[in-house]
Formats: sequence, structure tokens, C-alpha cells
Amino acid sequence: MSGNAKPLLIFDFDGTLADTIGTGIGIYNDIAPGYGLKQVTADEVREMRKLNTRALLGQLGISSLMAVKLGARIRKILHERMDAVEMIPGAREAVAELHREGYRLGIITSNSADNVRSVLRRFGLLDCFLFIEAGVSLFGKAHRILNALRKAGVDASLAMYVGDETRDMEAARKSRVGSLAVCWGTNGRDAMETEGPDYCIDDPAELIECARRFEAGRRDG
Repeated sequence: MSGNAKPLLIFDFDGTLADTIGTGIGIYNDIAPGYGLKQVTADEVREMRKLNTRALLGQLGISSLMAVKLGARIRKILHERMDAVEMIPGAREAVAELHREGYRLGIITSNSADNVRSVLRRFGLLDCFLFIEAGVSLFGKAHRILNALRKAGVDASLAMYVGDETRDMEAARKSRVGSLAVCWGTNGRDAMETEGPDYCIDDPAELIECARRFEAGRRDG
């Protein structure tokens, strides 16, 4: 990698860039009774955002195996509703600015590539991303991050993962990349801070300053 190259910023998609959470909760409530699960209210959702991902699944009574099955079913239904999905307010502008400044951008998500591309294309952002690694992996997100770095020829010290769940920050730590927690998605600030991310933000506009600080830290280091 050239010493003048910008860092690689790898984004999660659902809840980080795209506002799919509300739609996803609606789908969950539609199908929950069929799995013997209780539906959730808006108040319960607000409280659950304080929990890390494992505690959240535990409170809902969802095992790891059931989470995989539910996720696949929700993604399938979500595909039919992607035309109604909006970007997180401010995310479109932040991504466009990061691209203009020369940062290399990628996406790693459990959502489908078609879903991701349809949203990015609709908002004029598809060309901003070098890659979209989509779908469920048996090996976990940390493995996918390392695989993406290998393909891109980027050292872990020159990459940062941006996500809205505690397990995103755990994956960043395991893969030894920088970690940027966004607090507007699945997990709120209280939960995200338990993972000790390098950066923790509440507004997409802050993505740009964090990227600049991360770059400066790598350059000075």
C-alpha cells in the first residue's frame, strides 16, 4: 500500500448507513408469533438499545440458531420493502464527503448485496464504495474484515470498521482494525461504550472528523 493512500473505512449497512431498523422491527413483530416469540413495543425497543447484542437476544428469548433463521426470514421480507428504506439522516452527505476526500470505503453486511446496491444506487452512492461483502458468514464478521483487508491489500492498522452493534466493535477488536461506534442504530451509547471503541459518535456528520483523526494518528504513528 502506498504511504500516501488514505485509510480504508469499512461500514456496516443496516442501522449504520441505512435506516432499516424500524422496518426490521415491523417485520419481526409480523413473524414473531409464528416462532413462539412475543412482539415488542416501541418502549421496549428503546430499552433494548441499552443492551449489548447477546443480552438483547437473551431478553427476547432468541437462541443463536434461531437468530440465524429469523435473520434470513427478515432479510427475505426486507428485500420486498427496500424501496421504502431511507438512509440515516446525514449519512448520505457524510459518505459523499469521505469519498470526495479520497478515503477508500467498503461495506461488510449480513444483508444481501442486491438490497445494499438498490439503496446505494437510489441515493447516488454506489460508486463511492470499492466493495460490498454481503450475506451471512459461518466464520463471523472478524474473519470477513480480515478477508476484505487481504483482498484490498490493506494492513489492519490502516483500516477502521464502522458499526452500530456491540458485536461490530468486538469484530473490529478481534481483527485489530480501528473501531468507530455509531449510536443511532441497534445499540445505544451505553451499550456501545462497554466495548471501548476508538470513536463513539451520535451524528453522521462526525464521521468525517473521526476519519481525519484516524488518518492523522496513522500518519503520526
